[in-house]
Amino acid sequence: MGAEARRLAQQLRAALRLEEPLVVQELLHRGADPNLVLADGAAAVHLAARARSPRALQCLQALLRRGADPNARSAEALTPLHVAAAWGCRQGLEILLTQGGDSTLQDQDGLQPLDWALQQGHQDCASILQELDTPAWTPEETPEPTSEWSLCGLGTLTSIMDPGLPGLNVFLGIAAKDRHSETLARCQDFSSDGSFVTAVEVSAAEDSALEGATFLTHWDSTMATLWLTEDETSILCDQDSDPSNLHQSVPIMSDLELLQALQALGHSPGPVTSFTRPHYLRLLQKAQTGPEFVGHSPELVKALRTGQIPDCQADEDVLAQEFEHPDPTKKWREGVVKSSFTYLLLDPRETKDLPARAFSLTLAECLQTFVRAVFYVGKGTRARPDSHLWEALSYHKHPRKQACPKVHKIRDIWDNGRGVISLHCFQHVVAVEAYTREACLLDALGIQTLTNQKQGHYYGVVAGWPPTRRRCLGVHLLHRALLIFLAEGERELRPQDIQARG
Repeated sequence: MGAEARRLAQQLRAALRLEEPLVVQELLHRGADPNLVLADGAAAVHLAARARSPRALQCLQALLRRGADPNARSAEALTPLHVAAAWGCRQGLEILLTQGGDSTLQDQDGLQPLDWALQQGHQDCASILQELDTPAWTPEETPEPTSEWSLCGLGTLTSIMDPGLPGLNVFLGIAAKDRHSETLARCQDFSSDGSFVTAVEVSAAEDSALEGATFLTHWDSTMATLWLTEDETSILCDQDSDPSNLHQSVPIMSDLELLQALQALGHSPGPVTSFTRPHYLRLLQKAQTGPEFVGHSPELVKALRTGQIPDCQADEDVLAQEFEHPDPTKKWREGVVKSSFTYLLLDPRETKDLPARAFSLTLAECLQTFVRAVFYVGKGTRARPDSHLWEALSYHKHPRKQACPKVHKIRDIWDNGRGVISLHCFQHVVAVEAYTREACLLDALGIQTLTNQKQGHYYGVVAGWPPTRRRCLGVHLLHRALLIFLAEGERELRPQDIQARG
């Protein structure tokens, strides 16, 4: 196995984790071998078999079009069909079968893909494998890459090919100047389990280390590669992840109870096997004894734990469209002039220049830092963009005046020689739209975690939505605010800055 072949294979696996079909196609064009089994015992086609999202399915199809073997064997004789069946990836399983996958092949333990599907409770996959003698079916179509994705693919390709480039900040900087900012920002690996650190970690500089490394001291490396997500595998590398160190507080439970307990905490575990069960027990213990996100909504807690953001773009579009042309015959709060926005106040002692270091963090880590820093959400106008800071300034000059929690927080930041970060989002809207967005954010964050003293107000169609739907939209808006913050950078406002604007 040559160094160049290993380098391309590692880059191909990084592109699969990023779910970038155009990058995958480019690497295949450059000669990356999807069937090459690396030192950890698996090939790229095995990792691709876990595909669930449309982009990941496109990656799998790209591999198969360029010679990936649906019957390739891992070090444990697992085929891509075994992996897809064990993870419950129905569409991936169908694609592999239509491309010649052999469902009768056995792994080193004598198990066929059907055995794995039944063992893990994936009845939809088991039904497909049990009915192979019926007329052939056609898997659901997945969309071809669009020009929008082409931009994303080039950016990710640059990050994978040249680890020295600050891909995230560069692209978010471009996004801030472009109407496609959200599209570009979504391409910075905020939709996958990995991070740009992963792309750097599998660069050519590490090929020599990869070949001779002992990947997991207490665990079988091939099983970790195929059965655990990248984040879970990294946890195994910690010394404390030795299953012999499991705390006695973890109760005895069945495989199903273990899965349900992890899912309730926002995790998305894969198959429970004799290999993964000790790890998942450890993960459960860590989740139960780790830092709690007290006060936040369940929807936000899940996003903070997993980095999975609710897909509420359609709901936001409904919200925006309703107030795009407000009915002039109705009496709207504060009129219909589009001069309002939503703002968030952040503590720089918590953010610690997050935009400058976001490229090395996962989305969950970025979101956790961002949420910890937010201490107030409000609605502002162009006429009074810094009214909240002017209020604090008046108290700053008269320290004996009794201040509200928001002002007290601002004064505390100023007294520490720092400035307040005032992030303006969703600008140029009518007041009722800004109030509705504010209410969604407040419900998602949980008012008890903020210095706000009253709940927000909903207007229009959103007022009739169930609380869960509104909180999901709040998490979506919070994620958008995070992307704006990462794009614009961190700027602090001190008392002298407010006075200078006076």
